[in-house]
Amino acid sequence: MNPAPPRAAPENGWTGGQYSVLRALFGLAVAARFALRAPGAEPVEAALHLAGVAFSLAFALGWKERASAFLLAPTLIAAGFIGGERGPGQVHWLALAVLLHLAVPPAPFLSLDARGRVDPRGNWTLPNFVRALAVAACAGSLATWWLFRSEPLLAPIFYALLACDPGWIPGLRAHGPERVFYDGSCGLCHRSVRFVLSEDRSPEPLTFAPIGGACFAREFASATARELPDSVLVRTADGRTLVRSRAARHIAARLGGLWRLLATLGALVPAPLLDLGYSGVARVRRRLFAPPTEACPLLPPDLRGRFEH
Repeated sequence: MNPAPPRAAPENGWTGGQYSVLRALFGLAVAARFALRAPGAEPVEAALHLAGVAFSLAFALGWKERASAFLLAPTLIAAGFIGGERGPGQVHWLALAVLLHLAVPPAPFLSLDARGRVDPRGNWTLPNFVRALAVAACAGSLATWWLFRSEPLLAPIFYALLACDPGWIPGLRAHGPERVFYDGSCGLCHRSVRFVLSEDRSPEPLTFAPIGGACFAREFASATARELPDSVLVRTADGRTLVRSRAARHIAARLGGLWRLLATLGALVPAPLLDLGYSGVARVRRRLFAPPTEACPLLPPDLRGRFEH
């Protein structure tokens, strides 16, 4: 088998999952904007607002994202025009933000369009020229808001976040290899592994092994293994074993960017409370997610080397 070709280094710290979170928040905010304007509107305007809600939700979820963006942008402009927003206003910058999405590579991780893809990364990177355009659009939308004061700062906030680089928040450095053990018969655990594979761009990426396999047996004595949860746990470079919420926060911190920020915020919540939520999800995960057919996820060749049985 020929080795997989090397991947080009990304231009910045944006990953598909982080971009999908930004797109989802923006789409939900636009959907709320439409929904708040629908009650009491004239029939044609109300119909436009309801259509805008549907297109915004599809855009937020990454479902038919190209088509939803093409439909959402003119709906924003038409609803604004009928609603009396004929002069320069934030609605035009909102529409431009939607159209800017068309310059972004399709199907980032965590979007519905990325379901069923063998490679969780999808060779997805955010071009730096998109961030440069976001800087210019942020300045223009702020100037419009300052002159007309007709809308909230939704568009400038979106552009400002897109112009940032998640790489400014580096992942937690490990002083040696670290391994994630996961339940090979759990559909949610498989999805969690695919999430890490998509988002992990560290020089020493995390490796994986199923709980109960040969690697797990070598790492843990049988008496210790019986006391460990059967979901996800982390064996750190310094020999610690992290379980439940501590394992999740450590993995998120290793990923950097938005995920490390969330891990830092999670550290402000008492660990027993986080563990309670973690255990609640763990109890119902087998009912919510179908079990996988194999202990290791189906992956491209260059990712299989990060797994040990």
